[in-house]
Amino acid sequence: MRARTGIDESCLERLAGRLGADSVRVDDAARELHGQDISGDSHPVLAVVRPASTEAVVETVAFAREEDLVIAPRGGGMSYSSGYVCPGGRTLCLDMGRMDLVLEVNAEDMYVTVQAGCTWHRLHEALAPLGLRTPFWGTLSGLKATVGGSLSQNSVFWGSGRHGTAADSAIGFEVVLASGERLRTGAAAQAGSKPFLRHYGPDLTGLFTCDAGALGIKTEATLKLLPAGDGRAAASFDFAAHRPLMRAMSEVSRRRLADACFGFDPTLKAQRMKRESLTADVRALGRVVAGQEGLLEGLKEGAKVAAAGRGFMKDVGFSAHFMVEEATQSAADDSIGRIRDICAAEGAREIENSVPKIARAHPFGPLNSMIGPAGERWLPVHGLLPHSNAVAAFEAIEALFADNAAVMERHGIVHGTLMTCADTNCFVIEPVFYWPDGLNALHRHSVEEQVLRKVERHPENRAARDEVMRLRAELMALFRALGAAHLQIGRRYPYREGLDEAPRRLVSELKTLLDPEGRINPGALGLPAH
Repeated sequence: MRARTGIDESCLERLAGRLGADSVRVDDAARELHGQDISGDSHPVLAVVRPASTEAVVETVAFAREEDLVIAPRGGGMSYSSGYVCPGGRTLCLDMGRMDLVLEVNAEDMYVTVQAGCTWHRLHEALAPLGLRTPFWGTLSGLKATVGGSLSQNSVFWGSGRHGTAADSAIGFEVVLASGERLRTGAAAQAGSKPFLRHYGPDLTGLFTCDAGALGIKTEATLKLLPAGDGRAAASFDFAAHRPLMRAMSEVSRRRLADACFGFDPTLKAQRMKRESLTADVRALGRVVAGQEGLLEGLKEGAKVAAAGRGFMKDVGFSAHFMVEEATQSAADDSIGRIRDICAAEGAREIENSVPKIARAHPFGPLNSMIGPAGERWLPVHGLLPHSNAVAAFEAIEALFADNAAVMERHGIVHGTLMTCADTNCFVIEPVFYWPDGLNALHRHSVEEQVLRKVERHPENRAARDEVMRLRAELMALFRALGAAHLQIGRRYPYREGLDEAPRRLVSELKTLLDPEGRINPGALGLPAH
């Protein structure tokens, strides 16, 4: 092992001796990969530590104190807000990927406990044969995104229409603090109690949700369980403009009719329709058929998708897609009927529902959407808003893009907008950027090789990237002015500086209490660095 930033090789060798030789990586490729995220921010780490147990996490924390290092916990690496990217060369990246077990599925008490590095895909595969699911059951990047990472950053998508964000499904945690102590939250904080209930005294579980890993290192998480519904339905609609689409999505959300829903503006719809290949369509068609209860029904559904092809989206403007899951098929049919009535009242035209069918049949696909359909860089930014502010926010975003149209065209920057809802009370708006630029190690590691071979390799384009970062900062400021909240706060969204004085002081004091030396993910949430 090579010496770096004042740390001699025997120091890292001692850590490897304590944890196992395969638990510590110091090769340049690993140091680069684990020191960057989708945003492009990059600071190579000193070493990558891959613990296999909570005891190994405790050992790593003790080592960091001994050697005056900092620790950046990392799940699947899907952050786009520098969630685990620490400036400075004295950072140990704590890659939780080896701690990926489903520890307990308790179908009687209706909870599941997993190690923090368990992916949503792995959890879904473990629960599906049992007819169980968690209320929120994963992100679109759930093939790699971990439960611990999503609960630290917070996430929306599968199940969010009725059950809110990832954090809303959490019951309790095991957390390793900067002192090396192991802390349990929820009912499990009592000696000898099962982790069956979140709220017993002050909500310590809530304290460690959405913390960007800055208050402690999650090693285990316990989530609620629900019976998976036997009834499924899906519908898609074309809207003439953004206002009727957003009104319809908000009404479906308020009535809690859809398990998941999402809308595209015309530009994002066009980008997504360009992305998929014929081969991917055939694979997806097979999953639609396989996902049906009976062969005949499956063939019918598959035939509809095949007949629709891609032409059904050709003349679509703003599109909305709804997925329903209910206890029975008659209940699912009733809910989708109510959604149809809401959309019809807004003048929508129903279109073939291939998009939600394929998405639901394969919820955790390859991570090829990390780049654009022609190999462009991709970067999202988002805001969570009350329904009453959503339309005004979308129009302000569009005005900002209109003001910057010339510079965006000059640099080849394309934008689109994704919309979704969480529970009854939250409208999510996510503008995304595509632009020609070189890919980083994380892109090359995450996107399928067969896709990378086919797309154009763009040269580094610092000028375009700088414009995207400027526009992202302006959008963040706009969201802040509109009173938006955020997921994936990381180091990019202005969390601490946007708080009123009392909550800002409280959060800072909590950080000082739990991590007095600023050793755990320093700088996340805007909290003081080491």
